[in-house]
Amino acid sequence: MRRLVPSLTVLLVLLAVALVALSPLALDVLDDGGRWARRSEIGQTYGAAAALLSVFALAAITVSLVLQAREAKLAREQASRTTHNELITMALENPIYRECWGVFSGEKDEKSLRQQLYTNLILSYWQTRFELGTFSETHLRHGATTIFSARPGRIFWKEAREARIRTSQTRKARRFHAILDEEYNKSIAATPTLSVPPPQVRATRVAALMRRIADRLDK
Repeated sequence: MRRLVPSLTVLLVLLAVALVALSPLALDVLDDGGRWARRSEIGQTYGAAAALLSVFALAAITVSLVLQAREAKLAREQASRTTHNELITMALENPIYRECWGVFSGEKDEKSLRQQLYTNLILSYWQTRFELGTFSETHLRHGATTIFSARPGRIFWKEAREARIRTSQTRKARRFHAILDEEYNKSIAATPTLSVPPPQVRATRVAALMRRIADRLDK
């Protein structure tokens, strides 16, 4: 995008210079050897070329301003997300800061809290790359399928989906969250309930063995 603006501007400038340089030759071609009055009459048609050049110049300026405005907006959004990620990272590393967010209450255990914060960082990183065009829809769907196949990803999206979808301000942001929601619904439809992680079988067996040893010693 940044290389497109100067390239397009240079191209339009060269085109305008070429039209100006070739206009006398065009008049000579049109002139059949008549008097200067005839050439003057033909020259009056140069106003159309001047108007055309003005249109080209105005279009170049408009395109340049639009592209620059998009880049500036994207830069502001990236800076905002970088700050947001830094704040989340601080809450991830230090439990004291989590209460400041409000939503991270003490109802969840430490493991669940850290998983939700980390999942938020993952999706924010994906969204930034998706809006920059370096993360295709195919990659996003594959990543969403993977993340929603596990319990932490499902829990996070179930709680955050409404707020994220409602606050999407750009077309790409809305598309990003729509894809996530589609893959989440597919995952829920395919596997409504995830199996609970298996218990500590080894610890249970050790405890049973210790009880048997204790019973034998009592005898």
